[in-house]
Amino acid sequence: MAPDERNLPLFPLNTVLFPNALLPLQIFEERYKEMLRDCLNADSRFGIVLIKSGQEVGESSVPHNVGTVGQIVQVSEARGGSRFFVSLQGERRFSIKSITQHRPYMAADVELLDEETQPDLMGSEMERVKGALTQYRSLISGLEGGWVGEARITADPVTLSYHIASVLQINMAERQALLEEPSASARLQAELKYLQRDVDVLKRQVSRRLLRKFSNQ
Repeated sequence: MAPDERNLPLFPLNTVLFPNALLPLQIFEERYKEMLRDCLNADSRFGIVLIKSGQEVGESSVPHNVGTVGQIVQVSEARGGSRFFVSLQGERRFSIKSITQHRPYMAADVELLDEETQPDLMGSEMERVKGALTQYRSLISGLEGGWVGEARITADPVTLSYHIASVLQINMAERQALLEEPSASARLQAELKYLQRDVDVLKRQVSRRLLRKFSNQ
């Protein structure tokens, strides 16, 4: 295989893992406990792919073509080995070339993906993204009854694009679309639209909550 190709065990789930993000998992099916043991005896990596059709538990499922390599960073065993709690860290994205194994668990030959080189967003566009993210986080925190101070936002477009993708409260189809964006600039442009859309919704929610609060006083 080429350096950017490898055979990878796959774990189809109803979630999307982004590079740099952490994902907690509970593994209890025998096939995935076997996969976990095999991974721990190899390089502690397997692929997370969003299910396109089928179920997480029981029958085999059909995954989306693009997923993320996850590295096992922590494992704890519970109930005499009946269940494992796993912490996974997202690494590089990959594209499935061909499914090579269906049982006892799915595996595939995959191509590891890099970000396509495109011109970075202009400074003014990056500031719009950062401003929208700050406003989004503040509104989310306010609705949850908390408060968030001003946080430093990375200037690296790739890191920022995956951070925003991880914190956005959007549906799985939208998250998968962000994962499949070929470049950080394209991903950030899509995320800006989501942030602006959701900020408008969150503002209305905050306004309704404040109205109820003051009308009850």
